[in-house]
Amino acid sequence: ADSYVQLGQADRAVQLLLETESESDNYYIDCLKACLVASVRSSGASQSTIKLVATNLIASGRLTEGVQLLCLINKGLDACRYLQTYGAWDHAVWLAKASLESSDCAEVLKRWAEHLSSPQVNQKSRSVLVLLSLGQFYKVLEVLYSMRNFDRATLFLEACLEFRVLKYSETTGSLFEAIYLEYARYLINLGLCQAA
Repeated sequence: ADSYVQLGQADRAVQLLLETESESDNYYIDCLKACLVASVRSSGASQSTIKLVATNLIASGRLTEGVQLLCLINKGLDACRYLQTYGAWDHAVWLAKASLESSDCAEVLKRWAEHLSSPQVNQKSRSVLVLLSLGQFYKVLEVLYSMRNFDRATLFLEACLEFRVLKYSETTGSLFEAIYLEYARYLINLGLCQAA
């Protein structure tokens, strides 16, 4: 039922919550949840109350419950931001891909890519894949350059220029030149002076 709530499938969530066995420890809570999910679509006042309750739940350590409430009132982007803030990156990405508009989803994924590139996480190769999926080609070059992966950066830059997804300009020129310079040094170190 929790996933259905997050995906905005309220009717299915209510049905599952009401199917909880009366002997279950969660019976009372699931019944209350079913009532809440069924009534949430009514007024703006209830939505602001639900947002306040969700924020309080998250602040008190009940992240999952707070996120569910935010999703009930169509605040999926806020829910993703809370998930990211509390380190639940995979859940945030899943929720973004499953329920957000493409621009909001891209915002969540960009933040994830930044997180993956951070020194604490240091998963720059994964960050490159996320940035590629978003079409953030200049950022891909920046990450490849920071990884000192000059051969791959050069090949990617050549492909981007060939297919005209990146252009040489005042803004991009310094990075492009730095990549080519480091690649030339790399070739010279390999003894390929003529290729450099």
